[in-house]
Amino acid sequence: MSETYLPVKESLGYKNVKTALLNIFQMNLDDLFILENSYEGFNFSITYRGYDVEMGIPDAQKNTQFQFGEGGIFKILLDDPNYPENSILEKIFLEFLIDNQSIREKIEYTFGKNEKDIEYALQVLKGYLDKKYEEEHDLVK
Repeated sequence: MSETYLPVKESLGYKNVKTALLNIFQMNLDDLFILENSYEGFNFSITYRGYDVEMGIPDAQKNTQFQFGEGGIFKILLDDPNYPENSILEKIFLEFLIDNQSIREKIEYTFGKNEKDIEYALQVLKGYLDKKYEEEHDLVK
């Protein structure tokens, strides 16, 4: 693993997120507005079934205590359904919206260096949003 930092679009995390996003949502990351951060970090937003989702890799700082290293950690944020009545936060991480403990634990630490883990997290996101859409539109059988 390298200690130098690449332009965001050349980084391991970006490449893996790009592949996973295309595989799960058929969206090309290169076509979206990317907010680039330091240390190969980046954020972007998508809208799926009318729901706004923010996601990205905050940073991929290498060889630094309390950081995740090359590829960084991939995070997904959604609107908090409990805001403002029962929460002071407008956004919440996807893992806190998932009831299944083993799924929650698996997506809590989704590393950008592992494209299959990113795909899994995006598949969980898609399933969550599909179910929410069906419930809100009385499509549940």
